[in-house]
Amino acid sequence: MNKQRGMTLIGWVIVLAIIAFFATVVMRLLPMYQEYYSVLQIMDGMETELKNNKLTKKQVMTLLEKRFDTGYVFSVKKDNVEIFRGKNNVHATKIVIDYEVRRPFMAQISLVGNFHTEIDVEQNTK
Repeated sequence: MNKQRGMTLIGWVIVLAIIAFFATVVMRLLPMYQEYYSVLQIMDGMETELKNNKLTKKQVMTLLEKRFDTGYVFSVKKDNVEIFRGKNNVHATKIVIDYEVRRPFMAQISLVGNFHTEIDVEQNTK
């Protein structure tokens, strides 16, 4: 007696549904993380910029906004950026970026990403 082997149509539908679910999750999360890595690159560039120049808080914020515009970073707003100047060492600057991204997933379910990055820079005194 020959026995048939392989997946049934229902088995294939279940496998495809699982693959589609995870593909949808990845497609929603990937842009969030691409934007976060852009923020990390911008922060690395800002660290170099702050080491070599004496900038005010307003100049730092303007420079960050310009870099966010050119880097297609839309989730970080002014309220998400904090700039601190050192008390003892006037030339120390700390930038903290803490933001949240919400992307719709299905119906009333959203995917939420909380991102935090900071740099602490002591400027070169020449």
